Amino acid sequence: MLSWKHLKMAYPSGLPRIPKRPEEERRLPQPMPFLAPSEDLGKILKQILDRLDAIEKRLDKIEKILAQSKPTL
Repeated sequence: MLSWKHLKMAYPSGLPRIPKRPEEERRLPQPMPFLAPSEDLGKILKQILDRLDAIEKRLDKIEKILAQSKPTL
């Protein structure tokens, strides 16, 4: 009679095993602080605000076009 060990070797599990990795490899690196002079930060913030204003204007145009093409119920 075959032992359980021999049966297991003859008929392995149908599902592949997921390889285990050490926990350290799964962690994402911590973000580094961005050190910049205050003048550069002011310029960056102004660029962001300008882009947001441009996006808002485009959205207003789209909203007007949609309001004209679709009658209100």
